[in-house]
Amino acid sequence: MSTAFLADEALVDLLIEQATTGLGPAEQDELARRLALYPDADPGAVERVVVTLTLAARREDEPLPGALKARLIEQGTTWRAATPIIDLTERRSGAQRGSSTSRVRWRRSQAGWWAAAAALVLAVAGWYPRLAAPPRPPDARELRAQLIATTPGLIRWEFAATTDPAAHGASGDVVWDPVSQRGYMRFAGLGPNDARRSQYQLWIFDAERDDRFPVDGGVFDIPAGTGEVVIPIAARIRVGKPVLFAVTVERPGGVVVSGRKRVAVLAKPTQT
Repeated sequence: MSTAFLADEALVDLLIEQATTGLGPAEQDELARRLALYPDADPGAVERVVVTLTLAARREDEPLPGALKARLIEQGTTWRAATPIIDLTERRSGAQRGSSTSRVRWRRSQAGWWAAAAALVLAVAGWYPRLAAPPRPPDARELRAQLIATTPGLIRWEFAATTDPAAHGASGDVVWDPVSQRGYMRFAGLGPNDARRSQYQLWIFDAERDDRFPVDGGVFDIPAGTGEVVIPIAARIRVGKPVLFAVTVERPGGVVVSGRKRVAVLAKPTQT
């Protein structure tokens, strides 16, 4: 079995794409044309290595590509029967003598394809990042849920809408951890803003600071057509003892000191 076809990067790329997402008619014709140049090639070895690497990635949040899954099911029985048992001791001693893969002795005669697969690992490595991208980082909604689930003493207050037009029908809550100084706002029904004309800005009133100068919690936007949104809080300075969270409508980029002409929603401890 020849592995010369590994030097043909376009061919290997087509084989990997065939094993994962499938090929269109034009790409299938191109694959057949290129394979004809290598009559001793074992193109199935590429597929088997792709399957091995993809399964090894253990990506639970993203299923195998449909074409790859179908091929895996179809050929699973055959592959299992052909799986070799490798004499690792002999392989190490052969490597020390400088022998090539073809000189390594196997315990199973059916292991011919695996020799090519082993060589293909290096070839596939250049394309593998596309098949096993790093996990997606958690979004604000997931981080908020994590904060709620793992943080004792968390502040969690409901937002109440004012008479401002942007707040008509708005609801939500704020969660804040005084220790880590992390928090999130959750809104539903807060009016969308045009960021070229205005932005929302959070203010955190601190019992240990002058009410005239609440802590700036950052500016944010509410895109049109969104349902519930979660916004991380970006407090500019440390908050000692929060007593009120207020969201105002300000000019783009926010302000240093708010005139409080447009207060959209407020959150404070529930009166008992």
